[in-house]
Amino acid sequence: MEPSEVVRLARPRPGHFDLGTGYHGDVWLDLDALLLRPALLRPYVRWLAERLSERSADAVCGPLEGGAFLAYSLADRLGVAFLPGYRAPAGQQGEATGYRLPEVPGGIGGWRVAVVDDAVNAGTAVAACLREIRDRGAVPVAVAALLCLGEASATVPELMRVPFYAAGTIPSRAWPAGQCPLCTTGVRFTDPAAGI
Repeated sequence: MEPSEVVRLARPRPGHFDLGTGYHGDVWLDLDALLLRPALLRPYVRWLAERLSERSADAVCGPLEGGAFLAYSLADRLGVAFLPGYRAPAGQQGEATGYRLPEVPGGIGGWRVAVVDDAVNAGTAVAACLREIRDRGAVPVAVAALLCLGEASATVPELMRVPFYAAGTIPSRAWPAGQCPLCTTGVRFTDPAAGI
């Protein structure tokens, strides 16, 4: 498994981007390209499955879209349940978008659940899924991703209180939109579709 290959598949581009999560960042990933050829991801899925098997998960959860595709693949490989995270509308103004899980007969209280995403940068989607899992009485056991951006490898375990596994890492920076230094200095947004 060559970590640089999974990075290459996502076609990272430098610039100034609105990440659509309330954050701005200096790297854009083409996550559709990352997931285009599932066979190329097999070594990374296998590696992540080995890490998650050590956590004895009962289920794997992933936010739709890319995270759910990865979660489904990992759940199949591990022989455990799959929990898609469906985007829920934001609550009050300024509140982050949440995710909701499907109803499961008997509930998921007491289940050990790993949360995965295609890429983790600020971690807003995995954090929202972790909140939903905890609210349902389940126990989060890990977060995993094909790609980790910036400082997520340190901030996810610290802030979310679970181990974090990533198949590849990309140096980058992300800021809450209101604290973006690129905006402060007048750097225009980069069009993510330009140059594709």
